[in-house]
Amino acid sequence: DVMIGIDTGCITTMDKNQWIGKAHDMNYSVPIIADVQLAALACGADPFKIVQLQWHASPCEDLVEKMGISWDKAKADFQEYLKQVEQGNVEYLYNPELATNQNINMKTGA
Repeated sequence: DVMIGIDTGCITTMDKNQWIGKAHDMNYSVPIIADVQLAALACGADPFKIVQLQWHASPCEDLVEKMGISWDKAKADFQEYLKQVEQGNVEYLYNPELATNQNINMKTGA
């Protein structure tokens, strides 16, 4: 159902190069994801906003559905989220000003 890896280079290579088999009439389309992506999905993370499955070349739809997550609903929610971002309504996972303030404090010694 899935190939899970831990090295980003191997995941990218396996994910992006499955099309090579088509040259030999072998059609492989196995979802290739990182262990942390699978763990995040299992914990209920959003497949697009958090796990970022949209960047994969291999199909992840069936895997997500087998895990009990509606791919179509997650995709529709993500498309709505992107519309909000285009309008300037950006959602941060953390307050970016914390990083800015920390850098200022480090420079001033405060």
